Amino acid sequence: MTYRNGGDLLVAVLKELGIDTVFGIVSVHNLPLVEAVDRELRFVPVRHEATAVNAADGYGRARGGLGCALTSTGTGAGNAAGSLVEALASGTSVLHVTGQIESRYLGGGRGFIHETRDQLGMLTAVSAYAATVPDAASAGRLLREAAAAALAVPGGRRAWSGRSTCSTPPSGTPRAPRPRRPPEPDPVALAGARELLATARRPLIWAGGGAGRARPELLALLEATGAGLITSNSGRGTVPEDHPRVIGNFTTTPAVRALLADADALVTVGTHFRSNETADYGLALPAAHVQIDVDAAALGRVYPASHALHGDAARVLPRLTAAARPADPDWTARVQGVREEVRAALREAIGPQAAICDALAAALPRGRSSPAT
Repeated sequence: MTYRNGGDLLVAVLKELGIDTVFGIVSVHNLPLVEAVDRELRFVPVRHEATAVNAADGYGRARGGLGCALTSTGTGAGNAAGSLVEALASGTSVLHVTGQIESRYLGGGRGFIHETRDQLGMLTAVSAYAATVPDAASAGRLLREAAAAALAVPGGRRAWSGRSTCSTPPSGTPRAPRPRRPPEPDPVALAGARELLATARRPLIWAGGGAGRARPELLALLEATGAGLITSNSGRGTVPEDHPRVIGNFTTTPAVRALLADADALVTVGTHFRSNETADYGLALPAAHVQIDVDAAALGRVYPASHALHGDAARVLPRLTAAARPADPDWTARVQGVREEVRAALREAIGPQAAICDALAAALPRGRSSPAT
C-alpha cells in the first residue's frame, strides 16, 4: 500500500488501533493530517491545544484505551504541555501528534511562524516517549513505536511529530504494534498478600489511574471482601460511584483518615500517592499494605509496602480475590456510613453547585458519572 502523505499513514495506523475519533486544532502546519483524519475518521475541532489533549485523555479513559490529540506546531504543542503532564502523571494512554515547521527553515532561528527551539526536547520533558520524524522512510516505524509506547503499561502521554511538508511515507502493509508482556509478581510477595486478605476483617482498597484497565477485576475484589473503595482523582469511575462501598476521592477527610487508622489491610492499585491526595505525604496508611503496580519504581517509593506486587492489575487482582474472605459486617456498614458522610459534607460545601453534579449524573451512563461529587 502506498500513502499519498503523512496524513494517510496516520489514519491507517489509527484504524489499526481502533481509534475512530481525534481531537485537535486546525493549523497550516498540520492541515494534511487534519484533512486525512476528517476524511476517514471523526475529527473534533477544539479551541485550545490543552483542550485537545484533555478531550483525548478523557475519551481514552472512558473507552478504556488510547486517545489521540492533534495539535499545531511549536507554540501549539507547547500549549498542550500542562494537559500532557496530567496524562503522564495519571498513567493514561494518549497519542499526541504534532507537526514541525518547513524542513528548509528548521533550526535556522529565523523566527519562522511557530518555530520553537528544540521542540523535541520540550516534548520529551512531558512525555514517556517522544520522537521526530526526520524523513519519509522512518515515518511509519516511528509512528508505530509511539503507538506501541502509548499502549504499553504503565501508560502515559506519547508525542510524535512530523515535518509539515508531509513527505510520502514508504509503501508496505501496516502492522499493529505488539503489546509488551506484563511482569509477574514475586511468588513470595503474592503468597503473603493472599494470606493477608484471607485473614483481614477491616480491609480497604485504594484505586488509582492504573486500575482503569482492571475494572471488572477490581469490582470482583470489592465484592468478595466487603471492603471500602477510596480513589485518587485518576481512579474515579473504576467502579461506578453509586456502588454502596465506593467512598471515592476523599482520602484526606477526617472520616476516611479514621478508616485508614482502623483498617487491618490496605490494597492499593496503580496509584502513585500524589501530594494533594496524601496531604503532602502526611497521610498515615496501614502497615499491612499490598501495593500493585506495573511500574516497579513506584513500589514502596512513597509509602512502604509489606507486600509489593509488580504486575498488571488485571492479572494480579483475581489471584487476590480467590483468597479473600468477607469483612466483618460492622466494618462494611461503617464504610457505607463514611461514604454517605463525606458526600453529604461535600454537597453542603458546594451548595447550589450540587445541582450541576446531579444533572451530569442523570445525563451520563452509569459508570461514567460521579453522583454528588
